[in-house]
Amino acid sequence: MKLRIRVPATSANLGPGFDCIGIALDWWNTIEVETLARGLEIICPDNLPRDKSNAVIQGMIAGFKLAGRKLPPVRVKMNAEVPIASGLGSSSAALVSGILAANALMGDQFTRAQLLALATHVEGHPDNVTPALLGGLVVAVQEGKLVHAVRIEVPRDLRTVIFIPAYQVLTKRARGILPREIPRADSIYNSGRTALWIAALYERRWDWLDLATRDKLHQPYRAKLVRGMNELCDAARKASARGVALSGAGPSIIAFTDHADDDIARAMERAARKVGVEGKAHLVNVSARGARVTRLK
Repeated sequence: MKLRIRVPATSANLGPGFDCIGIALDWWNTIEVETLARGLEIICPDNLPRDKSNAVIQGMIAGFKLAGRKLPPVRVKMNAEVPIASGLGSSSAALVSGILAANALMGDQFTRAQLLALATHVEGHPDNVTPALLGGLVVAVQEGKLVHAVRIEVPRDLRTVIFIPAYQVLTKRARGILPREIPRADSIYNSGRTALWIAALYERRWDWLDLATRDKLHQPYRAKLVRGMNELCDAARKASARGVALSGAGPSIIAFTDHADDDIARAMERAARKVGVEGKAHLVNVSARGARVTRLK
């Protein structure tokens, strides 16, 4: 059997929705999986591991383990276009592709709920894996072993401009810098803005996004790891971005707009140069579609 799996990049948190909101982007990683008579073969870029520590293989192992089976001999070919350690869900995309590959090789025996729960369990949080699986914007919460994920259609006129610095921030480090406790006022600040994000989507009130993308739980602390974060966010807002946030754990910055994409991109690149940060701004649409599996033979 031979499969092709495509999984979109994702941006998590979107400001205040820490670990519970994410959005799928029209930027895709592709893998091909083919069963073999024996062995394990991994064809991937040089910056990714070629053993069982590879996130795709980890996803496959988790899928087969859930079914009480072991990883069969396979060849995995990876076309990883989403930058790694950039806050765009590259590890989640790899993990999801592996889980979906395992499920397809076993005859699609898992339900959607099982796939969501497994991906969340392995990843540790649902904000990237759920939009990677479902597309659109997803609000996801965990209740014990269950993951409740609600997909919300994003109007096509809302687009993103993403500035990707030429350096990386590891998620483990970005999580380690966060405080163990937060003030109640900061929690209230974020919960209100998370709700406002969803209201803005339903009402198509993009003028609410400037307020709705503000955060006090993680971005102020992660600014220490993301050089020029505040300057880039300010530049995007001044160039008429509707809202701006750190993408996931960073270091990428995501701006939301319904117009003037190029102006925002240029403004972010200028701001980056002023603070000595190399990088490039990309115009990226939101993807209404999540991961897709195609059987090639």
